[in-house]
Amino acid sequence: MSKIKSVKAECTSCGATGVYSGFCEARGEAVVCLRCSGTGCEVVRYTPFTKRRNRKGIETVSNSRGGFIATGVGAVGASISYSSFKKGEMP
Repeated sequence: MSKIKSVKAECTSCGATGVYSGFCEARGEAVVCLRCSGTGCEVVRYTPFTKRRNRKGIETVSNSRGGFIATGVGAVGASISYSSFKKGEMP
């Protein structure tokens, strides 16, 4: 199993500025970014990808309707076998 790696990246909340100024702050005012504590960077931890893992109990694969419950969730359209998906086919 791969070891977890880390890298310093620009803070995704403040755009590497270290400060945030939104609709709650007065014009010309900013607050210290809560995500990076004002450093402008965040440490991203990850496990390097080597291959797609197998998942037990899956027989078919379909496209997703999406993740917004108001518009519907779950499978949509035609499905394919999981073995076909593992060979690189897409539904």
